[in-house]
Amino acid sequence: MAWTATTSTTEAQDKTVTGYPAQPSQIAAGYPPPTTFPVTTAYPYAVPPPAVFSQTYHPPSPPRWRYYRDGGRSTLLCRLVSAVFAVLFAIAIFFFIIWLILKPRLPEFQVDSASVAPLNVTKTELSATWDITFRVRNPNEKLSVYYHRIEAWVVYGEEDLLYGTDLPPFYQEKRNETTVEAQLAVVSDTADGYVLRAISEEKARGLVSFDVRVLALINFRKGVWQTRRHLLRASCEGVIFGFSAPNNGTGTLMGGPRACKVGLLLAVNSEGKTPCGKKETVLLGL
Repeated sequence: MAWTATTSTTEAQDKTVTGYPAQPSQIAAGYPPPTTFPVTTAYPYAVPPPAVFSQTYHPPSPPRWRYYRDGGRSTLLCRLVSAVFAVLFAIAIFFFIIWLILKPRLPEFQVDSASVAPLNVTKTELSATWDITFRVRNPNEKLSVYYHRIEAWVVYGEEDLLYGTDLPPFYQEKRNETTVEAQLAVVSDTADGYVLRAISEEKARGLVSFDVRVLALINFRKGVWQTRRHLLRASCEGVIFGFSAPNNGTGTLMGGPRACKVGLLLAVNSEGKTPCGKKETVLLGL
């Protein structure tokens, strides 16, 4: 009975407990005590060296879709500009071909006959009536000319004295000649003293020189096709009137018909005046 109790005590001392950590009373006889490590909070491995960064700042790249969007807009703009230039080039070629086919030429003007009666000049006033006959020729073989508005002017010196009148519009067929008559009258018109004095001196010598000008708003036509309106100017310089006596107020054209220089003007100036300088002209605002 006593032997049984002793055996149970020895078996209890030799039994090893498998829990963790093992207590000193639970270590079986004949085994070394467990190794213990010091308690620390440091990282047990070596710390890697810090990464080396470049000192240059590189901004982030834009999203890839922005490149596609900008590229599309640039391509569209290039195509639009190319299309505009192509249209303008085609229009220029078209008008050049039309010009080669039709070969437009400006009308021809000349003063066929002219007279002034009476030409009375005082120190402060002038009275006169000019009767002028123009011959207008259309030299074009394929184009007709339409005169929408037309007026005639008498000028003395450097546009010091101006008198004008409106003429009726007319239409000219190709290779056509038209006679246009104009009458310009002025009664007791005041002018600068030096201008009246110069006219009186020329009249006393028997010859007075005036310039005659024509302004017209025209366009060329070929069937249903027509050009835009242009301002035409015909300048007949040095139209001389002869007087048989200083007291005779009637003057006639000297030297035969006088040809006129013809050209196209772009428009009236910024003050609303035609090249003759008269602000009340019917061509104002065109």
